[in-house]
Amino acid sequence: MDRSLDQLRRRLLIQCRPSQADTAAEIADAHDGGLVLTGAEPEAIVRRLRRRGFGGPILCDADRYSGKRRVSAGRGIRPAWCRRQHDLGLIAVTDSGYLATGNWPGLRTILRAASKQRGPVIAMLPLAARWFFKRPVVEAMARELNAYGVPVAVALEHAGDPFGTQYVVRHFLHLLRTTTVPVLLLRSDVSAIGALCHGAHAAAIGTTSALRHFHPVTPHGRPRPPGVSVFIRHLLSHHRLDTCETVFADTPDTSQFWLCDCVVCDGATPARLRAAGDPATVALRHSLHSQFLLHHELFHRPRTHEQLASAWHENCSHALFLHHQVAEHVDHWRTPLNVRSWYAVTDDPLQRATIPRQPTDRALPSPQPSE
Repeated sequence: MDRSLDQLRRRLLIQCRPSQADTAAEIADAHDGGLVLTGAEPEAIVRRLRRRGFGGPILCDADRYSGKRRVSAGRGIRPAWCRRQHDLGLIAVTDSGYLATGNWPGLRTILRAASKQRGPVIAMLPLAARWFFKRPVVEAMARELNAYGVPVAVALEHAGDPFGTQYVVRHFLHLLRTTTVPVLLLRSDVSAIGALCHGAHAAAIGTTSALRHFHPVTPHGRPRPPGVSVFIRHLLSHHRLDTCETVFADTPDTSQFWLCDCVVCDGATPARLRAAGDPATVALRHSLHSQFLLHHELFHRPRTHEQLASAWHENCSHALFLHHQVAEHVDHWRTPLNVRSWYAVTDDPLQRATIPRQPTDRALPSPQPSE
């Protein structure tokens, strides 16, 4: 592995637009994280961040694969884009086009071109989620990745949350297990932390819904969801601030789980952010800090792969228990599909190694995480 890739190992990154770079860099710097700048003109922003002292890793996502003007993977990559990143002292991420399901020529075009670039390069793979529908396809993809020997960054196209589908969780983890090259996950949400616990080299959480995966192209676009949402650490999910007020008020028996120790909340609940002068900005800051605190909780001390997988499964189990508790008090409550998928697909390898496997109801997780 190229030594420059070592700086990314097990790092949580923030994927943002240029307008959010200063805020994202401040938060990433506080938690030893990194950035993924999304856009076609990163030079001025990278130089400004370096002048201001940000020393963490920066990746650049040209984002040629999303939106109505996206290009196909068959268009190849532009070597000049890689050179521009190298000139900034960065690891280059290819400006790949969209990889529709089954576009094997496009996949090979990206990998072949990336393997010929000078300097450290990561091949960007913007994949339709259906690439992960069948295990043999994922195994064939892993063979291609291993043959070219190029580190890759995966972003997933899905109408909702790609990790809300069990086949994506199951087969993305299979890809991590069967590849010999570093695999990064970009454009994700809290599932980025789950991916890190299961062996992803690095992973990025997006600052907006559009940067937590990329959407299929539709004739009419997508309406923006109303309201401001925040990440609730023990639920492992984002919820609107007005919804949080209702939940916190109606669930006094679980009130200890709604308190947040991030620098924004300072021991209070995120519901108070609704009264801030700029709720959207403070909500974003809270959500990023909170996810980094979760990452720190899992990675601050050395753990084996099995210990990390166990800790993540335990977090998902506890989150599902709390969602069930909330659903008993709040009408029409929906448990996020990604938390359900992670819990259903994975298990606790440490518990499996010590306790004979018993028939279980996956809908009834254990009520509390062990101390």
